Amino acid sequence: MVETSTASPMAEADIKAMKKTHRAQQTPLQQLHAELDQEKEASATVASEAMDMILRLQGEKDAVKMEASHYKRMAKEKIGHAEKTLEVFEELMYQKEMETTALEVQVLAYKQKLLALGVDINISELEFPRDLLLNRSEQNGEDDQSSSKRRLQSLPPICSMRCNFRSLLTLVLLH
Repeated sequence: MVETSTASPMAEADIKAMKKTHRAQQTPLQQLHAELDQEKEASATVASEAMDMILRLQGEKDAVKMEASHYKRMAKEKIGHAEKTLEVFEELMYQKEMETTALEVQVLAYKQKLLALGVDINISELEFPRDLLLNRSEQNGEDDQSSSKRRLQSLPPICSMRCNFRSLLTLVLLH
């Protein structure tokens, strides 16, 4: 027991010194833990904000993509409609040109018939180019079959030619 009593005061002094050293080290360690917690919180906040920004940007990107595809679809529809309208107008123009050509041919035929009957008319007023049908198909680059189909479909009926001839003959004879 004697040994314990001499060891004990020394051990008590060492224990007190160790406790004091431990307390002195504990304070900076607690400060480091507090700083570490603050850094963890700050990095979690930054990560959360970055994720929110990424999600927002992805949403905006998706909205822009959807809007772009909508405008693209609308543009294609408008172009398709414009092309169809243009085709219709071209067809109408072609039909009108064919009708005009057919009428010009009729006028030439009537002129020949009137001349054959002895009616004197001013020829310079009734002259039309004879290759008008050929010029139209060459301009469009059409092949002979499609242009002849169009010509046949756009010619006026024969009855109306006869009726027009009678009215033209009547007008010429009256003047």
